[in-house]
Amino acid sequence: MNPKELKLLHSKILELVEYFDSFCKTHNIIYYLMGGTALGAIRHKGFIPWDDDFDVFMDRENYLKFLSKIRLYIDRENFYFQEENTDEMPLYFSKLRMNNTTFIEKDVVNRKMHHGIYIDIMSLHSASSNKFIRYIQYFSARILNARALYDRGYITNSKFKKLILFLSRCLISKQVKNLLLKIVRYLKNGNTEYVGHFFGRAPFYKGSFKRQYLGKPRVIKFEHLLLPVPEQIEKYLNIRYGPKFMQLPSEKEKMKYPSHAYIVDINKSYTEYLDN
Repeated sequence: MNPKELKLLHSKILELVEYFDSFCKTHNIIYYLMGGTALGAIRHKGFIPWDDDFDVFMDRENYLKFLSKIRLYIDRENFYFQEENTDEMPLYFSKLRMNNTTFIEKDVVNRKMHHGIYIDIMSLHSASSNKFIRYIQYFSARILNARALYDRGYITNSKFKKLILFLSRCLISKQVKNLLLKIVRYLKNGNTEYVGHFFGRAPFYKGSFKRQYLGKPRVIKFEHLLLPVPEQIEKYLNIRYGPKFMQLPSEKEKMKYPSHAYIVDINKSYTEYLDN
């Protein structure tokens, strides 16, 4: 996408975010901007200029509450909820999509599903204070991710990744999948010292952090909106991106985060592009 197209996409995502933020406030659900979205809020007071997505996370209690409320009260005329761990959305996070728009990603271009513009909604998990046990939680999630990516139709040129995807298909039965999920979610206590974003793309040492960093949400400027970030956002970003997170990345570093988009249209429904 060129800068003008990206700016139009950002404006449409912000409409979606406004609805999501209002919904969470109405139902007393606490969430935080995460990852590159949180980094953009601090460093750019909005989107990272070359980014084309928007991510939030919640602790497990708020995430489950959100699932129960959005199933009942979503504005179905304008929005669509794509719930995690389903045939339509085999990955372990959910998406809130906008009807009558198009954002088709390359690895799902032929998949029969809702392809509207979206935001990603992630669940944090209670994590063990024991680093070894925490790693087992992380590694279990990585295995589940491989099978989920296979089921979704993930495309890669890497022979190693193709092998991992093939093995996950052969070895991860429904019973094994349920066992691995129990390992990831075995801690039901909502007051553990650590939380983990185990199903994200971050490596182990960047994907878990102290729960106290979340704290009471800090509301800061994101484009024209005021949105919540972790109370100790700087400590979270330091773990996720390193101490130089305020510095702009090199062009080479930017290439590690390619656009998610294959077909984007803010004015037409994805249904007009399917099978075309």
